[in-house]
Amino acid sequence: MIVTALKEGIEDYSRSKNDRSVNSAKVTVIRNGKEQCIDSEYVQQGDLVVVTSTSYVPCDLVLLYSSSARNICFVNTANLDGETNLKPIFAPTNYTYDLGDIVSHLVHIICERPTPDLYKFNGRIETHTNGTDNPEVIPLTIENLLLRGVRIRGPDRVVGCAIYTGMFTKLQLNSRYTGNKSASSEHYINKFIIALIVGMVVVVLILYLMERQKVSEVYPTIYYLGPPIEYNAIWQIFEDFLSFLILFNYMVPISMYMNIELYRVFGALFMRSDIHLYDEETDQPCGVNASNLNEDLGQINILFSDKTGTLTKNQMIFLKCYVNGHNYVLQNSQLYCPDRDEIYELGAMDADVKILFEALALCHTVEVMSSSDDKSNETQSEKDSLVTTGIIDRYQASSPDEKAILEGCAKLGLIFEGTDNNSMRLSRIFNGQNYGVVQYERLHVLEFSSERKRMSIIIRDEMGVIWLYSKGAEASILPRCKPTSPTTETDVQITQYAKEGLRTLAVARRRLTEDEFVTFVASCKEASIQLTDRKELLALCYETIEVDFDLLGATALEDALQDDVDKTLIALQEAGLKIWVLTGDNVETTFSIGRACKHIPEIAEVHFLINITVCEALQKRLNQIELGITSATSKPTCLVIDGITVSALLTHLPEQFTDVALKCKAVLCCRLSPLQKSEIVMHIKRSSQHITAAIGDGANDVSMIQEAHIGIGISGVEGKQAARSADYAIAKFFMLQRLLLVHGHYNNERLAFMVLFYCYKNLIITGCMALFQVYDLYSATSVYNELFLWLFDIIYISFSFTYLAMSDKHYSESTLLRFPTLYKAIAHNKLTSWKSFLMWISIGALQTVIIFYFAYAILYDNNIVFNEGQTADFSTFGTMLIMVLVIVGNLKVLLVSHYMSYLNFAFIIASILAFILSTYLYNLDSSSTLYYVYNMFLSSLPIWLYIIICTIVCLLPDFLMRAINDMFLDKPESTLVNL
Repeated sequence: MIVTALKEGIEDYSRSKNDRSVNSAKVTVIRNGKEQCIDSEYVQQGDLVVVTSTSYVPCDLVLLYSSSARNICFVNTANLDGETNLKPIFAPTNYTYDLGDIVSHLVHIICERPTPDLYKFNGRIETHTNGTDNPEVIPLTIENLLLRGVRIRGPDRVVGCAIYTGMFTKLQLNSRYTGNKSASSEHYINKFIIALIVGMVVVVLILYLMERQKVSEVYPTIYYLGPPIEYNAIWQIFEDFLSFLILFNYMVPISMYMNIELYRVFGALFMRSDIHLYDEETDQPCGVNASNLNEDLGQINILFSDKTGTLTKNQMIFLKCYVNGHNYVLQNSQLYCPDRDEIYELGAMDADVKILFEALALCHTVEVMSSSDDKSNETQSEKDSLVTTGIIDRYQASSPDEKAILEGCAKLGLIFEGTDNNSMRLSRIFNGQNYGVVQYERLHVLEFSSERKRMSIIIRDEMGVIWLYSKGAEASILPRCKPTSPTTETDVQITQYAKEGLRTLAVARRRLTEDEFVTFVASCKEASIQLTDRKELLALCYETIEVDFDLLGATALEDALQDDVDKTLIALQEAGLKIWVLTGDNVETTFSIGRACKHIPEIAEVHFLINITVCEALQKRLNQIELGITSATSKPTCLVIDGITVSALLTHLPEQFTDVALKCKAVLCCRLSPLQKSEIVMHIKRSSQHITAAIGDGANDVSMIQEAHIGIGISGVEGKQAARSADYAIAKFFMLQRLLLVHGHYNNERLAFMVLFYCYKNLIITGCMALFQVYDLYSATSVYNELFLWLFDIIYISFSFTYLAMSDKHYSESTLLRFPTLYKAIAHNKLTSWKSFLMWISIGALQTVIIFYFAYAILYDNNIVFNEGQTADFSTFGTMLIMVLVIVGNLKVLLVSHYMSYLNFAFIIASILAFILSTYLYNLDSSSTLYYVYNMFLSSLPIWLYIIICTIVCLLPDFLMRAINDMFLDKPESTLVNL
């Protein structure tokens, strides 16, 4: 218990140190016109905070000034959402004060109450200029907010006004206490402990009743014991009963908890130091944040997995596009048309294709990060290099899709060079010839939202024509196109792209009149200064103008699969895990990815539940699926569901949905929000006895990871938000196979052995004491010397089996990876079933009877066993018992081990020798009850014959079972047949 408290205390102290390091981080603020350096915990609302690229943003700030000429900065938000793409943060529109004016100028910032939404912020700045009473109002959005925890990139320093500090920052509001997770092993440990306690109470009760019977018959006949004691007195009954309880308390293995903590510490150390779980690219070893769950890594039945960034790399590549009835494939710096079997340069293609790529190069929110704001010095050779490679490291996008699209455009010669004062510049280099730079005025950006599923941009070209470009999911773009647009053909092609596992976008545009634009801007400005319902008001404004599109075409991006993801999923399925993929992507793309990564077998019978919300229809469909599962005995069954249907199922038919889903080999849930992911995990966890695990790589997976019994985060290039929130962290998805099949197997098997051996060990030492009570007139006297009871748990049978419990390997690592089905042999805590527990207890009871009555038989008729003719006394009898117990217990470790090393063998020999040495030294003490007993003990031939014969007889059943097991049962192939 002290060791456990020390372990928890060290972890708490480490967390306290981290808290202090964050709270005491130095921050530069401007107060009363002067810069001051203070601890971050003392930052107050209204402070002007100076942030450089060498530190994290200490609180939520409204950006007011940047040393960049464009009054912009880029931030890395990996701490918040796991994304490594730099995102631009802008100073408020029309807020053009320099640093000196900001310090001296009085402004009022009005904002909404703190909310945990990382992607939403409403506020406004009111400035009074020229002594007027009517303030100038400038709207504030999330694009003007520097969130706590992000890191600045680009400018030397920025200045922002603190609006949310301390526990009211968005980062802190997203932090919540999830409670302590407990391992499933605690259930069977508690059950075994209760069984031992009940057994102890039963033995005590039986012995007490036998004592009462003996007292009533024997004591009255022994007159020299004095006047009879009032044995029916309440206090005397309590004293007698309590004496037996104290004597047999050794039956309850309290010290086992210390060894369990030690085993868990070493188990975590083995995982952290496993070279196969180390990623050299990111210098990331396996992370263990909850060592108390180590053994549950071998008990997982259902695995919930994210798709993007977990099964796939989240590295987008522009692959294909569809324009005017033709499909094109990007090949280096050219477009290949499979329909015509021809290759084209973009500059030589018809206007429809050029317009599509012009729309793609303009309809985005990408910023170009550069060491210099002056792009005039860029040489022709540099631009040619950009076209050749198609890689522009300076592109900073909030979405990898947008960056991939711009890189594809650059390969074809249409290069987005950046934005200066809302002037967007496109460089055109076709067939090695520079056609100059075209400039467009960016008038307005209609931001992407998950509800709209599209983003749009309004620009004015060099001819003064105003265009609205839009791109997004086909379901949000195609219905808004003109009836004359080829929506049907494009939709068919998009579906084909999705079946190939590609991420798709539809692209459209419309021409706006000046009056339409002015009206739209006025309505947007009115909505943008509102603090309540701003998002909904802006969405209504966008709805009025995003209509009557001319459809330009569609694009397809490839998201490459993670390394060995297919082999990993196949191995985990063979191990008996049911794998659920929970994603926000569309059905077609997710289903195709599921096929590609072998999550859904080719021969599987797939059932779809898409866009069904009526309870009767859901129940009818579930009944059909359940009937199909029952009849399709040879084929695996897979279930594909979308988010709308999931909500309806969890509301109306949660139990039937659970029953059907758990019968399927694989489940795909598409178009889910992070909250829905968490709800599914919670529902399955609570409605079944299965152990669940969730794995993901982004902030949107955190709730799912924390809800599952075991959370596994993938850390690396995608950030560390999921890894920090998880119980275990790995760098790549394929490492999950080794984490579960090897470390999970070892940890589960080792803990099971430790618990069962502890129960066995404590039974044999207390069993002899129980049998002795029959022959000592039930006096609650211990048959052992106090030295033996003290050192039995610490030295005699401790180091040998504890070391084995931390190092034993039933199968080699390669065998466990080659035969994933071995994982089934330990699932559902089969190693610690009541059958296993009773087997160990029965063997312990048998050995107790053999040890006790062999010694009793030797001393019963003739107790003259010493060479000098002395008779054996009480101390000799107890020493005979304990010595055989120590030898039998340690040699049993040898018989039950699967991986015996020289060190383990040395521990066994050392434990036996430690008993002999400690007893010998103790018996030299003239004041001890063992004085000179052990000297005569060691020189007695009858006693040594007793030790040898009794040890052989005790271990004979174990030896026979081990021999039979090794010859016939203990082989991976035979285990697979049994399974």
